[in-house]
Amino acid sequence: MYRLEQTQPSRVRDIAISHQQCFPSSFSSRLGLLYLVKTFEWFLVAENRFLFHIESGNEVIGYCGGFKSLYVGDGSTSGMLQYAMKEAMKGLIRRPYLLFHPDLLKRYPLIFKNIYKRVFNSKKNITPTIHHDSAKIGLVVIGVHPDYRGKGVFELLMQNFEEECKKRNVTRITLSVKASNARAIAAYKKAGWQIASETKKDMDMFKIMPPSSKGGS
Repeated sequence: MYRLEQTQPSRVRDIAISHQQCFPSSFSSRLGLLYLVKTFEWFLVAENRFLFHIESGNEVIGYCGGFKSLYVGDGSTSGMLQYAMKEAMKGLIRRPYLLFHPDLLKRYPLIFKNIYKRVFNSKKNITPTIHHDSAKIGLVVIGVHPDYRGKGVFELLMQNFEEECKKRNVTRITLSVKASNARAIAAYKKAGWQIASETKKDMDMFKIMPPSSKGGS
């Protein structure tokens, strides 16, 4: 029997382990467990983010996290990178060959931008520009343990993700997926997601949320 849980700090490490099982060859998995723990912890330190998971017995078999941008430049990738910068640097020192990992190479411009922000803007009192597109939430992370794929876990994660978004009164949900990940794209389309844009490497998708019903019938 599956059990859906809102993630608490005590379970973040278990989600990080599950991520390594779901994506063993990914750049984030190869950076190490400490880096993953820090990136998943990022979802729990602000109200515009959320993280939940599914358990079978005491094992985390699936997880999902969402993020609502609050101001211009407030992105999930940048946010996680800045939050876990120290752990990322330690991981690269231990495994310098990861500097040439394809997932990292395409992020170098973003990484240098965030390093600059961290070093030169940390002491500046900068007022952010409020985001006017606040009616959408991005699906940032999702994973299903290989042994539980095709067994309803993905559908349960997506259903609960939409419920979490409805609680936050959004009208549009978005995600980005590798264009080569045909299995995931097919699953998203089956769940009602549509293609917004596509490049050779990535595909952006969206889904319009139905109005939330308030009150009784």
